[in-house]
Amino acid sequence: MKIEIYRGAPFVDREEEIEFFVEWFSEVPQKILWVYGPKSSGKTTVIEYVVEKRLLGEGNWWEESKFWVKYINLREKLITSYRSFLESFIYPDDVYREEVERNYWISLKFIGLDRRKLKEIKKRERDLFEEIMEVIKKESKGKRAVLIIDEIQILRDLYIRNGKGERELLKKFLNFCVRLTKETHLCHVVILTSNTVFIERIYNDAGLKETSEFKKIEHLKREQVFEWLEIEKIKKEEIELIWEYLGGSIPRILKMLSAYRKGEDLEEFLKREAWLAYTEIVDFLTDFDDPWREYFKEIAKEIVEKGYYSIEGIKKEQKRFLQAWAEKEILFYDPLELRITGNSRVYEKGMEILLERFGK
Repeated sequence: MKIEIYRGAPFVDREEEIEFFVEWFSEVPQKILWVYGPKSSGKTTVIEYVVEKRLLGEGNWWEESKFWVKYINLREKLITSYRSFLESFIYPDDVYREEVERNYWISLKFIGLDRRKLKEIKKRERDLFEEIMEVIKKESKGKRAVLIIDEIQILRDLYIRNGKGERELLKKFLNFCVRLTKETHLCHVVILTSNTVFIERIYNDAGLKETSEFKKIEHLKREQVFEWLEIEKIKKEEIELIWEYLGGSIPRILKMLSAYRKGEDLEEFLKREAWLAYTEIVDFLTDFDDPWREYFKEIAKEIVEKGYYSIEGIKKEQKRFLQAWAEKEILFYDPLELRITGNSRVYEKGMEILLERFGK
């Protein structure tokens, strides 16, 4: 097992995912790559590691690398209009250049344009996406271009008002990504999201499905957790208990390790985490009527007993109910595998408590 420190935290055994991305970027761009998975499963960390360590490498990356990479994380952006969308992606060229000189790739402004062009784009006198295309051609200068968009579901409800009715901004943006990949082979586009309801929308769109590939990043497997925690000098019986409560969720395991090293009682810590997950479940249940609460208990029973709940053939109203729990990040909704699980193992322990207290 390979464990290294990345940004001050352990980066644990992601060789399979790393090799997948390295191979993907080595090929000619053909499809949009959608990266999805449970909350805190490591999607953003893995892709950033691959870019920094394998694509750009150490040293003068802007001179030596064969890749030209741009990254934007929409998680902390408030995008409610075409203008705020534009300002998230495009910056005045002089401001953009200052950022390039000062910062590493992960904090760079996305695209820089001179102020005259930017003004014309805001007035709809120039096409935003055509200008981005020209910048990519100019700045990549023969290198393999890579665009990474994180938390794209922020854009799902945006529209452009253009005087001729409404045109969906997100769809126009995704069509632009298709043009970058499948049509021109100019640039890889990687889109990350933990919102699998949004992934389902893409997966069920015949046109987008044909031009997309999907990569699931999951929590660590059992054997990976055991090998890691044995390196941490934790006893086997304690690792069994940790796996039972936390599964392969790296952030939760790191939280446990911090408490463990401070001398906290392991079993008490794990039971407290499960109880907190239970209270989160119970609190959200209060938003629903009794028939839906009973349905949730049926779901919880199957997840506890089988490890998953099948969503194959469920009714529309049941799907909407499950999607609400996925949006709440208590359940993980996988539209490609047609399964529901806990967003992490601790929520499944919370479901066990629910069934013990309110009957199966």
